[in-house]
Amino acid sequence: MADKRLWILVANASRARLFATDMKAEKWDLIEQFQHDESRAKPVDLFNQADNPNAGTLHGPVPENEPDGRRQLEHQRFARELSARLDKGVDTHAFDQVVIAAPPGFLGLLRGLLSTRVKQRVRLDLDADYSNLPARDLPDRVPVL
Repeated sequence: MADKRLWILVANASRARLFATDMKAEKWDLIEQFQHDESRAKPVDLFNQADNPNAGTLHGPVPENEPDGRRQLEHQRFARELSARLDKGVDTHAFDQVVIAAPPGFLGLLRGLLSTRVKQRVRLDLDADYSNLPARDLPDRVPVL
């Protein structure tokens, strides 16, 4: 069915792009771009932003034996944001299937946060970081057919 919509999410832990195409995948349209600067910050910088409600955890500092704990929290926040966006797409019937490309660690985190409704629509997930590739090169790297 050529009228079905396919979404392609290309992401890493700090930025993502969401594309839409039909099942023929002839043209990819950029729907939205996401950026999560806190995921790129150094742990010490996140720790120094204790007064920033978006930095680290609102429940106090992470244990000192987890030097990268705040960064992991930010990765989780970003994965939740992307998961929520995919849920919104399901709610509005914006796509029928989705392809996700992300590096292994972030892909695993994202998979764990996807709702059942989104998981049922995942056509393919790739453990690769294509977030730095120009949009014109993505169709050659991300198989959607």
